[in-house]
Amino acid sequence: MKSTRHTWRVAALGLLGATGLLAATAQAQGLDLRLDRLSVEVGALPDHPAADGLARASAAVSAKGASGDWSYALGARMDAASQSGSQHFDRVRLDYTENYLRWQNEQWQVTGGTQNVMWGRVDEISPIDRLSRTDLTHAMIDRLPERRRAVPAIRAESFGDKSKLDVVWLPVFEEAVMPHDRSVWHPVDTVNGRILGIGSLPALVGAQIRRADVDGSGGAGARWTLEGAGFDYGVSLQRARSSQPYYRVLPGATVVLQAVHPISTVLGAEFETEAAGATWRAEMAWSSDNPLTTTGLQYRTARGLAWVVGAEFFPGDSETRVTLQLAGQRIHTAEAVLDRTRMTYLTGEVAHPFAQGRWRADLRFSLGLNDRDNYVNPRLAYTGIDQHELFMAAHLFGGAANTLGGFYRRNDALTVGWQAKF
Repeated sequence: MKSTRHTWRVAALGLLGATGLLAATAQAQGLDLRLDRLSVEVGALPDHPAADGLARASAAVSAKGASGDWSYALGARMDAASQSGSQHFDRVRLDYTENYLRWQNEQWQVTGGTQNVMWGRVDEISPIDRLSRTDLTHAMIDRLPERRRAVPAIRAESFGDKSKLDVVWLPVFEEAVMPHDRSVWHPVDTVNGRILGIGSLPALVGAQIRRADVDGSGGAGARWTLEGAGFDYGVSLQRARSSQPYYRVLPGATVVLQAVHPISTVLGAEFETEAAGATWRAEMAWSSDNPLTTTGLQYRTARGLAWVVGAEFFPGDSETRVTLQLAGQRIHTAEAVLDRTRMTYLTGEVAHPFAQGRWRADLRFSLGLNDRDNYVNPRLAYTGIDQHELFMAAHLFGGAANTLGGFYRRNDALTVGWQAKF
C-alpha cells in the first residue's frame, strides 16, 4: 500500500510541475499560449523481481504565432517518472518540443530550430525514419509518434504540383531520450548481465555504462516523394547517426559498456496505393553500417537490408480498423556474432469503437516469425468526454532471451491512466 501511495504522489507531483511550467510560461507577453497535453498513468508489475509498481506523468505547453511569411513556435515538456520496489527511483526532467523560426511561401518552406522530423509511411517500424530522436523511456510500449522527440534541424521543403523535396540537416547530434539506469525499461541489465538484442552475458554483471561523447552533426538527408495516378512513391538518401545507442563492450578489470552511435548511409524507397479495399504501404532501406558484437566481444559494423509491407483496411466497411505489417531485417556478415542477423515480424493493430463511439477497444501486437518474440497490448479506453481519454491496458511480453520480448519477459504490466489533448 505504501508503494502505491508513493507512485500516486509522484504522479500528482508531475501534474503540479506541469501547472507551474504553464504558469511560468504564461508570464510572456503577446504569445498564443496553449496547454497541448496532460497525462498520468500508474501500473503494477506483478512478475518483476525488483520492481512492483510504476507511475508517470507528462505535460506539454507551446506558443505559436505568425506574421506574413514568417511563423514561429515555442514549446517545452515535463516528464515525471517513479518506480517502486527494491529497484526504486524518482525522476522529473524538462525537455524541449518544437522551437523554430519558419519562412514559407507557396513553393518553399524553410525551418530552423528544434522540430519533429519523421519520414516514412508505415506504422510502428519504419526503415527510413533515421533522422528523428528516439524516446526509449518506456521501450516500445507507446505508439510510434509518442516514441519520437523533436530534434535540432535546419530543414528546407520544396512543393511541386504533386511532388515534394525535403532536405534536412542536423547540425547538432542529440542522443535518444533514455530511461533511468534503474528503470525496468533500460536496454542494459547490469545486475543480471543482460543486454537487449544479445541476451545474457555473464561478463556484464556489474559492468559500468558510459554515455557516448559525440561532438558534431547528427547527419543529413534528402527525401523526394510524388503523388502518382493511383499510387504514391518516394526515394531518400541519408547519412545519419543513430540516436539510439549501441553498447560496445570494453573488457577490463571492470567491464565497460560504451554507448556508440554509428553513422550510416541509408538508401530508402517507399510506396503507397489503394487496392482490394485496403491501403497498402511498403518501405525498404539499405544501410551501410549496422553495429554488431562478435563472439569474441569485438565491435563491428556491417551492411543490412530492412523492409516492411503493410495493409490498412476496414473489414466489411465497418468502423473497425485493422492494420497488419510484415517486417524483416537481414544483416550481412561473415563473422560469428552475438546479435541477431535475421529477423522477421508480423505486427499489427485492431481498433474497434463501440457504444456510439464513446468506447474503444484496441489490440496491438508484434509476433516474431523466425524466433519466438511476442508483445501483446490490449487496451480499453473511454473517449466520451471531449479531448479526454480514460484507459486501462496490459503489456505482455515473451520470447527467446536474445529478443525484445524475451528481454522484457518479466515486465508484464497492468496500467490505468488518463490523458487529455487540447
